[in-house]
Parts: sequence; structure tokens; C-alpha cells
Amino acid sequence: MATSAAFLKTTDVRSRIDEHLKTEAASVLNDCGLTISSAIRLFLEQVVQAQGVPFEIKRKRPSSRMALALEEAKLIEKQFSSLDEMMQELSNSESRTAKQESKAS
Repeated sequence: MATSAAFLKTTDVRSRIDEHLKTEAASVLNDCGLTISSAIRLFLEQVVQAQGVPFEIKRKRPSSRMALALEEAKLIEKQFSSLDEMMQELSNSESRTAKQESKAS
């Protein structure tokens, strides 16, 4: 008796990858009892189930906006000799702002 899996339509998926990456991945997957095809199938099933990529993907480099923010943070950091000094200045600044707002009211 034929199983329902035998009636499923299949399609090919092709991808060009570095030969070394393929060899290394095949070795790891083999140790897990998987082929490259079965690993790709598992990945795609997880994409459908998660309705997205099933792991976090990060940028290799920060965005231009993030790069500017990091530069600004470095400049601010250079202004203070310690975290305590920076927090004290922040507290003093907040106190001055509160006093100015109460005078304006």
C-alpha cells in the first residue's frame, strides 16, 4: 500500500555555495544523521512553522545610524573619568532642568 508521502509533489532547490562550506556542513550534518537535503528540508519546515527565519540574523557591520551613535558614545565617554562622574553630571543636569522648568511655570 502506497503512503501519502509518495503522492506529494516535490521540486528541486539549487544553491551555489563555497565547496569548503559544503564539505564542512556535510560532515557536521552526517554526524547528526542528516544529509544536506534533509537539513534544508528541516530548515524550510521551520521557516514555515516560525513564519520567519528560525534564528537571529545580525548585520556584520553596524548601520550608518548605529555607527554615528557609537561614535557619539565614545566622545561622551572621553569626557568623564568614571561612570560615577558621568552619572553625577547627568543628575546635576536633570536638577538644573527641573529648576528651570519650575521657574518658567
